[in-house]
Amino acid sequence: MRSLLRSRRGSAAFATVIALVPLIGVVALGGEAGSWYVTRQHAQNAADAAAYSGAVQQLCLSGSSCAVSQTWDYRAKQSAAHNAFCNAGTSYPGSKCVTSPAGVSHSVQVASLGSWKGIAGTYIQATVSQQQPAYLARVLGLSTVNIAATAVAKVQIIEKPPCVLALTGSVSFQGSPNINAPNCGMASNSMANDAINFTGGGMSMNLGSLTSVGGCTGAASFCNTALTYMPAPIPNPFSALDAVTIPTLAKCSGSALTAYSAATPCRNDKFKLTGNASGSPPPLTGGVYFISDTFTLSGGVSISGTALFILLPGASLKVTGNSSLNLTGNPSVAASQLPSALQSDAIRSLFAHMALYKITDPDTSKNGPNDVQLGGTSGIELKGIMYLPSANVTFQGNPTLDVTGGKCGELISKSVAFNGNATFDTTGCPSQTKLVSSQYVQLVQ
Repeated sequence: MRSLLRSRRGSAAFATVIALVPLIGVVALGGEAGSWYVTRQHAQNAADAAAYSGAVQQLCLSGSSCAVSQTWDYRAKQSAAHNAFCNAGTSYPGSKCVTSPAGVSHSVQVASLGSWKGIAGTYIQATVSQQQPAYLARVLGLSTVNIAATAVAKVQIIEKPPCVLALTGSVSFQGSPNINAPNCGMASNSMANDAINFTGGGMSMNLGSLTSVGGCTGAASFCNTALTYMPAPIPNPFSALDAVTIPTLAKCSGSALTAYSAATPCRNDKFKLTGNASGSPPPLTGGVYFISDTFTLSGGVSISGTALFILLPGASLKVTGNSSLNLTGNPSVAASQLPSALQSDAIRSLFAHMALYKITDPDTSKNGPNDVQLGGTSGIELKGIMYLPSANVTFQGNPTLDVTGGKCGELISKSVAFNGNATFDTTGCPSQTKLVSSQYVQLVQ
């Protein structure tokens, strides 16, 4: 018996058991803290999704049209619900929220902010949290644990608005064009993967911005400069002109360009001016000229002056062979210069400083391929706005957009292509245009 009492065998195992008790407790407590970390990550994902979705909806509702009518608050909380965080008693389509265990509750709070960290802007802040009982952490004096995460999304506005917009097609660059528009940009509302398309690598690009609703194809060195898959298209400020229907106009008599008036309510049909003609006409002085079929300048001739050219459905414009087109948009257009369909104040005001306008035919089959080709070695100087919603515009040569007084002109068309060695220069174009800047959403916290 005395030997048994003096025996040291098993004492280490006993001491180990005693030591393991707090160790197991610490490990278990660490496991509980690990579960908090996982919950925190889930909460952060829900907060990010809520803030981003709310800001996208805020941006959508601020535009001219929005396919989804819910409020930004609704969309934010719906996105949180898609990530299993919901306020009690709420339900959203696609929700992944389930009945929580006893003692566990969720909270989702969203707010619209006019500034964040002292910087003014449009912000959506989302805070999601999960409150749950503490278990082993009770030894630390905790009865409940609140796990929260916050995210902030900002509606970003690109500083320099576009002066070129493709409404449904692409903005493409092929060959070695020289693009110099440092104070404005180019944009495509196309949702296609090639909404912006680069073919070749010899181009010179100096653009204030390059954006698209779709993607960009071509060299990464160029596509990396573009902001793609923007959440909303750029609004078309001239869309009121798309529903215009012009009554049938008689052909103008004679071979000279004839401006529309009450005395000459006519269209210039198949107008062609070539180097074999008797020379370039005198400068235009503020008229409105309706064009049908193909308007052609070739062989070194020139048309210049102040005017508005209106291309009727099916009409196209081609300037080639050392010819030049130098148009300045009329500062204003009088009702007497237009058919009755274009005389309303709401529409007529859109013609200020407009140099080219192409009327869209209700029969869409007649709208293509009514292209506008400005190429060869022609000199193109269009001081004003070109609104060609159904035309595919191709630049080859040395086009320039500007308006009198230094304001910025715009080109708005179905698609735009800069090919070969085309030069597109709007260096005098300031940042103000009728086209608004692209906007997108960025998480800032």
